[in-house]
Amino acid sequence: MKNNILNFILFLLFSTYSFGQQFQIGGRVDPKSKQFKLLDYSPSMKVYTYQYVGKIKDKYLFDRRVGEILIGVKNGVVVTTIYNLKLNTDEQRIEKSTLKRVNKAIGKELLFVPHNSFAITKGNTFVSLKICNTPLTFDQPRMVYLTTIKYSILMP
Repeated sequence: MKNNILNFILFLLFSTYSFGQQFQIGGRVDPKSKQFKLLDYSPSMKVYTYQYVGKIKDKYLFDRRVGEILIGVKNGVVVTTIYNLKLNTDEQRIEKSTLKRVNKAIGKELLFVPHNSFAITKGNTFVSLKICNTPLTFDQPRMVYLTTIKYSILMP
């Protein structure tokens, strides 16, 4: 089981790094830096959620402009990444070209789920792509690319 977890974390590190993501599942961060703003804390999972407020060096992900970056951190390790990507004008559905880029990056095809979302659980990681307008997108319509460790692993 530990070998599977390690293999999957290495896969995520490689696949997300190849698209220039600044934060990867399993990576270490110092959230006390001025580059992070604390947004929330989940006492049940002991995960802190931060917004990256530093300069975004990699301005594009999957040929989309990055709006905001959120990370979930547990014991100094990134367990969740949320990339809020800006939409093209009047876009209401995920374009096939964007979906193809995401599928290529994760090495598996995301499956359609209700409410125009795509998701997959691969090993111990959940990946999703959807368009929404919620507090996590700062009430702006965004395409949300989320990767996270499965909750069953995060639970103490």
